[in-house]
Amino acid sequence: MPMPSPCPCLWNRVCGGLAVLALIIGMRSPAVTQVPDPTGKAEQTADPLSNLNNASRMFYTLAKQQTLAKSGPVLIVVGDDLVLRKGEKRTQTRVIPEVYHTLKTFDHIPLALDVALTAHAGETPLGEDFLNELRDYRGLFPAAGERIDGAGLDAEQRARQKTIIAACAQFVDSVLDKRQCSPAERMNFTRKMTPLLMANASAGARAALDSLHRQVCEWKGQLTPQEWSELTVLVIGRQLPRKDNLAVQYFARLLGQAGEGKRLIYAEGLGDEPRALDLLATHLVDTQVGIDFFNDPNRMARDLLSDVTRDYLPLLLDQPR
Repeated sequence: MPMPSPCPCLWNRVCGGLAVLALIIGMRSPAVTQVPDPTGKAEQTADPLSNLNNASRMFYTLAKQQTLAKSGPVLIVVGDDLVLRKGEKRTQTRVIPEVYHTLKTFDHIPLALDVALTAHAGETPLGEDFLNELRDYRGLFPAAGERIDGAGLDAEQRARQKTIIAACAQFVDSVLDKRQCSPAERMNFTRKMTPLLMANASAGARAALDSLHRQVCEWKGQLTPQEWSELTVLVIGRQLPRKDNLAVQYFARLLGQAGEGKRLIYAEGLGDEPRALDLLATHLVDTQVGIDFFNDPNRMARDLLSDVTRDYLPLLLDQPR
């Protein structure tokens, strides 16, 4: 049976969402301003103070470049891949196995239904445009179900995916038939799905960690003990979810770290390797600045104005007017 094409309202929403996402990404953490001539004089303006500040920024930029060039090996977690940078040599390999994404795809079905129905909570009956979107989404289930047996899953995992997709299909059919879904019905559905979702999450995490660990052990064997002791890890990821990130937990335990810190850095919202390396360079330089000025390697991780702000705000805001 041919699969139905997405209805215009659903396609417009998707395109609109992608446009908003592109705008958000464009607004995040711009790259460090590059000095036009880093080997010569700073950019000259009519303002001598601006000229002095530009020259100061030039020194900072050059210091970051030189410090990064002299740093030890760097492991970078980016998407499905792990990158090892050692001097001029760069090696990249995929470490997240396909089974991880397969399990995640089936977990996304009940999650998608939950957020979609929550967004339309209180609408009785549900609007025709949204019902058409649900029909289109429901139409994708049969073909996805046919892929389960050939997706490289074990018997238990295959059975679980079939249970998930069958339960989701039954739930959507009920919503379409009644043209409504109460909060209690939605919650009953999600709570029944939770054990199945978490079983998939457990299997996916173990598969990802096993593959990651194999690759790290292989590369560790290629480094000297000194190089391993100087290794820094960059984890490129999103703002949410950030807490207890899988790769951060793994490398913290592997390196004997309490969490993020000198050797383990989470590059939040930086979607590419160059910007993550720039963050590492900033971290290295600012650590030395903190030691030199404040005898505290972590001082520059806090706003330089933080202490003064904390002390001044009671005087500014808490006084009688």
